[in-house]
Amino acid sequence: MATTSMQLDSGLRDELAEIAERDFHGVPLGEAVRRLVKEYKINRIIRRYEELRADAEERASYQAEARLTDDAAGDGLPDTREEYPEYNR
Repeated sequence: MATTSMQLDSGLRDELAEIAERDFHGVPLGEAVRRLVKEYKINRIIRRYEELRADAEERASYQAEARLTDDAAGDGLPDTREEYPEYNR
């Protein structure tokens, strides 16, 4: 992966260094930024699921679509009861 540089004011750089030291066990600043970006993305996903839970109509639509894909995921696969009859009780 190619590296690049960017300009940060010294205060921001110091804040980032503090976060890298305190929260990420002293990783390099680039790794701290990578982890902060990942955390940001995860938080966006969590917020979106919270929004989905708050909207009953959208949640129902999402669940209906998920059932379609869940049902399709097993198409063509043998049923475990048929494949392993010795474990049926």
